[in-house]
Amino acid sequence: MRNNKKFKMKRLFIGLMVLSLAFTSCEEFLDEYSTIGLSADKLTDINAMNSLNAGAYNDMRGFYAYQHMISTTLIRDVEIRRSANWTPFYKWTSSGIPGMFSGNSYSNGYRALNKINTVINADIDNMYGTNAEKASVKGDAFFLRAAVYFQLNNFFTHPTTGKSVPLVLTVLGTNDRVSLASSAEIVTQIESDIEAARTNLAIGEGITSHAAATAMAARIYFYHGKYDLAYERANEVISSGKFSLEANVADIYTKGSGSSEVIYSIIHNSSEQTFGPAQIGFDNHQADDQLGTTSLNSNGVIGQLRTADPTDKRFADLMSEGDGLVYLGGKWPTNSVDYVALRLAEMHLTRAEANIMVNNAVTADDVADVNAIINRAGAATSVVGTPNKTEMLEIIFNERSKELYNEWGDRFLNTRRLQKGIVNENGSGQISYSAYSQILYYPLPVNEVEIHNLQ
Repeated sequence: MRNNKKFKMKRLFIGLMVLSLAFTSCEEFLDEYSTIGLSADKLTDINAMNSLNAGAYNDMRGFYAYQHMISTTLIRDVEIRRSANWTPFYKWTSSGIPGMFSGNSYSNGYRALNKINTVINADIDNMYGTNAEKASVKGDAFFLRAAVYFQLNNFFTHPTTGKSVPLVLTVLGTNDRVSLASSAEIVTQIESDIEAARTNLAIGEGITSHAAATAMAARIYFYHGKYDLAYERANEVISSGKFSLEANVADIYTKGSGSSEVIYSIIHNSSEQTFGPAQIGFDNHQADDQLGTTSLNSNGVIGQLRTADPTDKRFADLMSEGDGLVYLGGKWPTNSVDYVALRLAEMHLTRAEANIMVNNAVTADDVADVNAIINRAGAATSVVGTPNKTEMLEIIFNERSKELYNEWGDRFLNTRRLQKGIVNENGSGQISYSAYSQILYYPLPVNEVEIHNLQ
């Protein structure tokens, strides 16, 4: 099924070549609506709807790429460099988060949203096609909108005011203006959209699948603190038997969408190298040589875990050292690999923690979920017995840090969710959550603030 879906996507990308010429570059923002979206009443064909969904899916590479590049370093384990001699692209400072790259993430997100909203607002039910085809189109669109807004809301919400980004549910034109929504409003929409995606994709699957929507729902509910629903959705994915952990960690990333572990991926487009994994620096995440270190920041969580267990395959097979720096090239070895966005390991860790939070206690099943990840990595010590709640949650935090490091901001979100301290900019000591919480968010692009008077 995954191979067939990949073939389908490649055909859709070919069909999008002419359509994509109408869309803007990553340097243009929300004020360019008219060149991003199309009028729903002028699109009456299922194939056109599929092409717009594919275009939004295509935009997700740039959207996720820029968020990844920033969020990975917010917790100060590494910096992003294109080479050892370049100034870091990004660096967390005590004065807040610079706008570098956050604007590109924002623009890619809203460019995708305008295509998605074109589909959602179209009269799909009256188009020619089977019920499964119609459900597939709607399911894809709802999934993509939930995924985009989940990321935008997590990264752009102001920690004091609770204001997030504009909640745009229609196709906007050049002269339309928007206002900021509250995070709570966007959370409500995200959860509604992901359940709509699950409902429709259970009837017909398209770019995405019912399993992908269910896994995304597990992630969404987990970070929204709705642990009962997070457990249910993660358990559904695991219990389906459709996915299995790869024996070798590195195989996940070389196989991409062909991996038995991958639930959802952004398929690489060979015609667009701009956002190829290696091209944007996924393989160039290095330790901070300005501190004179020869490995990852020793004060950071990842550095500590790597030192404690250097034979762990997640370090031994995915990281390499050279010129006094540490590279994470194993996860994103070339520009030709797919972007792995959802995989089974996350579901095991999510199910375990969600179950603990619901029951306020640790069960043998929770331990088994975590040990499945630890044992696959060949880590030195698996969980023995049944630890207490506090101990087990710390174990799970560390395992998420190792397993999902450098994947779509998980450590950033998890560190913030648990209100943990982060490493000081100079690599020495910790900054408490209370000291940094008010500045740990992305700034809105300046031109968007000015054009739309966003306050």
